[in-house]
Amino acid sequence: MIIYRLKSKNVVYDLYLPEESNGKAVLYVPGLPGHPRRKALGETFASNGFSFFEMRFPGSWESNGEFTMDNCVKSLEEAYDFIKSGLGTELRREIKKEWEHKEIIFLGSSFGGGVILSSQIKEPLKFALLAPVTKIKNVKDSLVMLSSGEDDLFNLLTKGYANAYRGLNKKDWNRFLDGESLINPEKNTDNLKNKKLLFLQGTDDDVIFDKHTSEYVNNLKKAGVEVEFILISGAGHGGDLEEKAAQTLVDSL
Repeated sequence: MIIYRLKSKNVVYDLYLPEESNGKAVLYVPGLPGHPRRKALGETFASNGFSFFEMRFPGSWESNGEFTMDNCVKSLEEAYDFIKSGLGTELRREIKKEWEHKEIIFLGSSFGGGVILSSQIKEPLKFALLAPVTKIKNVKDSLVMLSSGEDDLFNLLTKGYANAYRGLNKKDWNRFLDGESLINPEKNTDNLKNKKLLFLQGTDDDVIFDKHTSEYVNNLKKAGVEVEFILISGAGHGGDLEEKAAQTLVDSL
């Protein structure tokens, strides 16, 4: 399958096009740190009729701009508008590519799920969330402080992925951990009330615990949000959950 490279104003995408469209387009929003090219997932969706877009956040990997927590949330609007246009130019031979978008679905893993749950987009949409960040305090509590005074994840992002996440600084990171950035699902519940949410969670996930996801889902239901929750037996986090939940996702969307 050919994977096309497209770009909106700042955001770069891998695009997987189906031979026969079911009219649905999926925007995949990555984790942190994320490794681009979810080939198996993209091909699974495309072979089942979905147009599948894998985005890179502004300031990350091949995308333009500065990587900040607020920019991650704001980039969803750019990506959404781009997919709604139904037309883009692949960047090797500048050939126009078109796709159907009768329904646009946001699919997010871990951090990407937290970004989606914090989306400011008002239109009714379907969100599929794979072990998403739901409560910022749980992220903060999971971090390990190093002798340098930095937490382990910030240290990894700024040293191990310095050129992949450009512009991330301690001030912005602390705003995120203190719940002061746009990424804060708990503060965005009202904007989820016209959305349809599907949560998938691995029983063996040791990064995002199933009890935390279940607690958040129950709170959403109490608030009147339409939610479905599926446990994937034996699945861990990230790529393992994506692999083991792929067919369930396709069948549920």
